[in-house]
Order: sequence, then C-alpha cells, then structure tokens
Amino acid sequence: MIRLASLRLYPVTLDLVAPFRSAEGIQQAKRTYLLELLSDEGTSGWSEISAQNDPSYWPETVTTCLEIIEHHLAPLLARNFSSHVEIATRMATVKGNQMARASVEMAFFDLWAQHEGVSLSELLGIPTSRTHVPAGVTLSLSTDIEALVGELTDLRRQGYRFFKAKVAPDADSAILELASTSFPMEHLVLDANESYAGASGTQLDRIDATGAALIEQPLLERDFVGHVELAKRLTTPIGLDETISGVDDIITALRLGMAPTINLKPSRVGGYVESLKIIDRCQHEGLHLRIGGMLETGIGRAHNLALASHPAFDRVGDLAASDHYFARDITEPFVLSDDGSIECPRGLGLGRTPDPNWLLDTPFLELHIN
Repeated sequence: MIRLASLRLYPVTLDLVAPFRSAEGIQQAKRTYLLELLSDEGTSGWSEISAQNDPSYWPETVTTCLEIIEHHLAPLLARNFSSHVEIATRMATVKGNQMARASVEMAFFDLWAQHEGVSLSELLGIPTSRTHVPAGVTLSLSTDIEALVGELTDLRRQGYRFFKAKVAPDADSAILELASTSFPMEHLVLDANESYAGASGTQLDRIDATGAALIEQPLLERDFVGHVELAKRLTTPIGLDETISGVDDIITALRLGMAPTINLKPSRVGGYVESLKIIDRCQHEGLHLRIGGMLETGIGRAHNLALASHPAFDRVGDLAASDHYFARDITEPFVLSDDGSIECPRGLGLGRTPDPNWLLDTPFLELHIN
C-alpha cells in the first residue's frame, strides 16, 4: 500500500550541443519540468514532462501539462494505492492529455518499484530483460550532402551503427544523394514528421528508391487510409509515430489492412499501462516495434531504456548517448558502449536520479496531496 504525500515540479533548461532541426522547426534547448512524487514514507519517484514548448509535434505543450497536472491530476492522487497499475484507472477521467498523465504515471511506477525493492524493468514484467539495447541516433534535417556525410562518418567512428534522419519535401536532396554513396541505407530510418501530406507521388517515389530501412510518419497523423494506400504502393516499410496515441490506433491500422512498424513513445500514449497493451498487441500481430524519443533528459532517457529492454523491440530506436544532445545532463550520463549499445539503468526503480547539487540549486513547485 502506498499513499502519496506531495508532487514536486522542477524547471529544467538544457542547451543542446547543436540546434536540432526537423520539419516542425528548430529546437535550441530542452526546456521542461522534472516531476517528483513523494510517498508518506519518504520514497521518491521521478519522471519528466516530455512535451515540447509549442504544439507543432503534439497538441500538448509543457504549459498545458503543468495546468493539467496541478488542477486535474494531483487532486486525484489523494488515496491509498494497493497496486502500481491503479494510477492509470484513477487518472482515466482526464481525457486525452497523454503526456501529462504519463509524467505522473511513470513517476509512480518508479516509486512503486523502489517500494517493492525491484528495478523498473522487473516491475514492468519484462521477460529476460536485456542489459544493453542497440543505440540509435537521430540527425537534424539537412540539405548539405557534405555536412551529412561528415556527420554520419563521425557518428560511425564513435560507434553508432543505426541512424534516423529527418526529411521533408523541400529538404530531402541530401538524403537522395546519400543513397548513391556507399552508406548502408538499410541502417537508416527516414522521419518525415507528417511533412509529405499533399506532396506529389513522385516525391515519395524518390524517397522510396533510396533503400532506407523505414519511412516514418510521411502523412498526417489521422490519415489512416492514406498511410494504408501508401504502404501498398511503396517498397519501403511505413512506420507510424504521431498517429499512435494508444492501442486503439494500432487496431484501426490493422483493420484497414496495414501492418506498420510502430514507434512507441511511452509519454505520448499516456504511460506504461497503455505501452504494455501496445507491446502485447504488436507481439500478437507480429508488428515490428521501436522506441521513440523526445530529446529527453537523463530521467526520461532512463524510462525509455527500461521499456526498450523488452524483447518485443526488434527495431533499433531513438536511444543515443547523453553527450550527443547535451554537454552536461542532469543525471549520470548514458554512454555509448564499444559495441554500439547503451547500458540499461541498474538498481532499484528507475536507476537514475537528478544530480543532488542541481536539486539544491533548483527551486520547485510543491503540490501537497491530502
């Protein structure tokens, strides 16, 4: 049995090593909040708000998440919990707002795992969890073939073997040129972030001819029919990202005759309870599965790594070392192993906590749970 005492929100600003460009815009820094749940026994569970500061990727923003957490989710937490999965049922009265709900639920799972004396992976019931997962690194949108080749060469020298590159109709020339080089395109995912909606068939045919491993989210998130038709026409497999807000979206795609590769971002689907439903469905249907990322801090990256240790993730996801994005993270950094993998967190619960010195210097908003 656990009873929560308070919820704390810590503002975070981490400058990116380099500006990150996608079809949605340019990001210079990671600005969000860490969320800490404290039990009346003094145990803490951690997560972060994965939303961006603008609604270009997802309807939620950091600001809307704060509003929902403070005024709608925190008041639901004043009770005794006898199971870690109860929290999802408790918050189900709040419709949508998956990233806000996920930040609370995922912190609660961390807290519960510590309470039970197990790792987060064990709490999630992950069978034969892997100690390491293959690293995948995401590249910004680029129109300069020399710069792109140079970046890929450097990343391969560091030990990365799998990549995801952002593409858009007006910025895919470098990718088209890359396909004529010796670079192994079968190790490259192309992420369109919905940008080919309304594009000509010829534009997508050119992308299809590159031999990339996957084209992720080429069309608008709710355009199921368009993606189904595209999957029938193109040779390159189609992946769905923004389209997947829960297991029901996967069922819809299957009913329409599509078997997409699923990019699972636990924060985008509301947390672990829904993520495990998605994993079960993907395994049952034989769908390929990869973990997604939102330029998380070490806290969010640890959550993603814990879930990615599940053997159902048979495609390399968006899991790069901390130093690819931040000069200094707020947790112990995740590093790239010699074999191109990243070690999953060890220890009780999440296996990562914020730097104590950072916590001492960071003001926080505390919501008391009565």
